[in-house]
Amino acid sequence: MIRSAICLALLAFLLTNGPVTAQCSDAGVCVIGKHQTKETEKNTSTVSLGYVYGTSGKQADVNGSLNNIKYGSVRFEADLDILKNARMNVSIPYTFVSGPLGENNGIGDLAVLFTKKFYIEKVHELSFSLGGKFATGSVNSKDSLPQRYMTGLGTNDLIVGATYTYGNYYFGIGYQKPFGRSANYDTRLKRGDDAFMRAGFFEQFGKLSLKAEVLTIVRIQPSSVRDPVGTGESFINISGSNEAQVNLLATVNFMASKKVGLWGQGALPLLTRNYNYDGLKRSLSLAAGVTYYFSLK
Repeated sequence: MIRSAICLALLAFLLTNGPVTAQCSDAGVCVIGKHQTKETEKNTSTVSLGYVYGTSGKQADVNGSLNNIKYGSVRFEADLDILKNARMNVSIPYTFVSGPLGENNGIGDLAVLFTKKFYIEKVHELSFSLGGKFATGSVNSKDSLPQRYMTGLGTNDLIVGATYTYGNYYFGIGYQKPFGRSANYDTRLKRGDDAFMRAGFFEQFGKLSLKAEVLTIVRIQPSSVRDPVGTGESFINISGSNEAQVNLLATVNFMASKKVGLWGQGALPLLTRNYNYDGLKRSLSLAAGVTYYFSLK
């Protein structure tokens, strides 16, 4: 009952509150520890189509860089039960970006993650994940817009992680390592590594399931960008841009039939970001979609 009350209260809070600031690496490390709810016990594979809407907020970065950017993404995701206790998750968005400096749209970055599960005494579940995010999204436009207007992050990233599950509770850790620097000719952004932690629980109410989670992301190194007053390959580190973020996340899923689910999601941060070089800052973030459940076996 206590867990149910917390889930319902968090969901109501997210749906009724004003602007918030949330961030998670787009198609990145946040895929670690995505808990499989009871709907997937028989139909263990899914394909999902969703829409994510967000704004960066009107407040400029602490260095004066303008925000007030709107982001919309149509996201396709497949989570497949490919072998015994082994899964493959694939996701890719098509993103629309608009703001005071211009507009942009296109395919985003592809993410692929493989996960292997191990059971201990049929009660504890431990899984290990390995994958990557690939720079399939554009990082330049005809308007010479900065990186925060781009549909991709411009780097190929390694993603590793592990998840522990006991009953309705789960805890995940992950690490995302970007390689290289974005080719965006305005910013030439080099992102720091991300360390990630996720903890949560879910409740089932017949056809309805609710999940409540806490997500923490720590940027290990500060961002590095092209020196605006330098020449050639001259870069500077942005002091304080290795920011930590803690988000509360609520997800609701309703099984419209045995194989079709409708879901919605919202995020509430406990820490805000001062910089938006990577385009991942949000003052409002909501998502909804439909999922089809099936079995490959």
